[in-house]
Amino acid sequence: MIVELLNSGSIRAKVQAENWEEAGRIAGQLLVDSGGVSLEYIEAILKSVKEYGPYIVIAPRVALFHARPQDGVKKICMSLITLKDGVNFNAGEKDPVKLVFAFGAVDNKTHLTALSELMIILKDNELLQKLESSDDELQIVELLKNKLENKGDL
Repeated sequence: MIVELLNSGSIRAKVQAENWEEAGRIAGQLLVDSGGVSLEYIEAILKSVKEYGPYIVIAPRVALFHARPQDGVKKICMSLITLKDGVNFNAGEKDPVKLVFAFGAVDNKTHLTALSELMIILKDNELLQKLESSDDELQIVELLKNKLENKGDL
C-alpha cells in the first residue's frame, strides 16, 4: 500500500526546514497537493504535536505526522520528505529527525496495512540510511518498492 501512496509527486528529497513545524507544513502540503487532505489538516497535525509533544517521532530520525480522519482527510494518503539537515523535535535520543512522513487516514482501519509496511521499513537501518542520503525522489520510490515487494533485505 505504501508503494501506491508514495510516488515521486508525494516525496521530496533533501528539503531544507528550519524546525519541526516547517517540516510538518512541507510534508502536509504534499498531502494537500495530492488531494488527500484539506489545508485544515496541516493545522491539525501541528496542533497535535504542540498539545501532546513529540509523540510523532516514532523511531530514531523518523517522524510520522498525522491527525484524526475528521480533521480534513478526503482519502488515504501519505507523503515523505527527507531533510537535508535533521531537525530537532525535543525527542531526546531520537533527534535529529531526517525522515518525515505525513499520513492521512479516512478511518481507524484502512491504514493498518500502510502502518505495518512502515514498520518493515523502520526495522531496516540500511534502508533508512539510503533514504536519508538519496537526493532523487524516483530512487526513493524504487528503494521502498524493492523493500516492500521483497519483504526482506535490500
